[in-house]
Amino acid sequence: CKGLKMAYTYGQQIWNALMLDIGNEYGVAGLMGNLEAESALNPINLENGYEASSGFTDETYTQAVDSGTYTENQFVNDWYGYGLAQWTFPSRKQGLYDMKKTMGVSIGDVNLACAYLLHELKTTYSDVYDVLKTATDIRTASDKVLHDFENPLVQDTAVEIYRAGLGTALYVIYTGS
Repeated sequence: CKGLKMAYTYGQQIWNALMLDIGNEYGVAGLMGNLEAESALNPINLENGYEASSGFTDETYTQAVDSGTYTENQFVNDWYGYGLAQWTFPSRKQGLYDMKKTMGVSIGDVNLACAYLLHELKTTYSDVYDVLKTATDIRTASDKVLHDFENPLVQDTAVEIYRAGLGTALYVIYTGS
């Protein structure tokens, strides 16, 4: 239910931002299916496995980072997945934090999340970006994001099918077909 709520809350905005740049419904759907699996399309999502051990919720973590009570250094180096793509590695979280400072917005701002996601795809993950722009089916796009961008611990056929299925459901929602 949490994912459906976030998809309703942020999904159209994320779809529109990604479509404006990527321009390919199959690519955007494949990407968003992976984002749904990672964060339920919630730009303030703190990796669920760390909520109990850290003492934070999505909201309190975001507020602590924004206020500076949880410092830039703590945020960058805590190894907690955060945001749409569950950014975890210090270099990736540093890039997100730096863009937050440049834009002057909350670390959980959906526009920041989309901008940083697209920045990463165009620079560090340009091979993934190219597939998203040219994919002729959701599964191809989804598998490329799964294996070469998200790179979770489990990437078997069942995960591929599941994430492509999420992408297909989002495709139907946002294209109406």
